[in-house]
Amino acid sequence: MEWTAIILAGGKSSRMGTNKAVLPLGGQPVIEHLVRELQKATGNIVISCGQSSEYAELGLPLLYDIYPRCGPLAGLHAGLAASPHRWNLVVSCDMPFVNASLAQYLVKQALELEGRGAEDGGRAIEAVIPRVNGQIHPLLAMYRCTVLPGLEQMLDDGCLKVKQWTSGLAVRYITGEELSRASGIPLEMIVFNMNRPEDYQAAQFYFEQNKT
Repeated sequence: MEWTAIILAGGKSSRMGTNKAVLPLGGQPVIEHLVRELQKATGNIVISCGQSSEYAELGLPLLYDIYPRCGPLAGLHAGLAASPHRWNLVVSCDMPFVNASLAQYLVKQALELEGRGAEDGGRAIEAVIPRVNGQIHPLLAMYRCTVLPGLEQMLDDGCLKVKQWTSGLAVRYITGEELSRASGIPLEMIVFNMNRPEDYQAAQFYFEQNKT
C-alpha cells in the first residue's frame, strides 16, 4: 500500500536563531539528509513549508499553509489535505536521526493495526504515535486521512495545540524501546530534535561520532 511522507518545515526556528532545516550535518543540510532517508522507504514525499519557497531546490512538492500562522497543526493540515493516500507519515524537519527503518516500522504498524481492525475506545485506530520516556511525539507519527475533518475544526476554532488535537484521536502508542530495536537508533536519539544551538551542537557531535 502506498503512503505519503510529509516533512514539516514551516516553523520560524526562533529558538535556533536561523533556519534549522538547512543547518549542515556532515556537509549536508538536515532536511536533505531526511529526504534521502525517506526516499529509501517511499517515492511520495512532500514538504509542508508554511509560506516559504526555500526548499524548491529539493525538487519535491511544496505545500503552503491553508491556515497561515497557525503553527505545526497548519503544516499537518496542509500535508494531509494534499495527500492522495489513506496513511501518512509526518516528520518534523528538525529530527536529524530519523531513518528509513524507523519510517518503515511506523508504516508497518499502522497498516497491521488497520488490517486487523484494531480499535481504541470503540473507534478504528487513526494514528500511531511514539511515546518515549512518558512523552508523546505527534510530529513523528502516522495519521489516517480520516483525521482531517477534526483537524480542520480545531484550526477553525483557533485551538493550535498539537497534543490537544491528538488527545481526541484513536491512537496506538509505540514505545521508544520498540522503535529503537526496529530502527537501530539509540533510544536517546529516536525523537531527538534540534530547537536550540546547543541541540545542534549535540547533533553534530553524535553525527561525527557515529558516521561510517
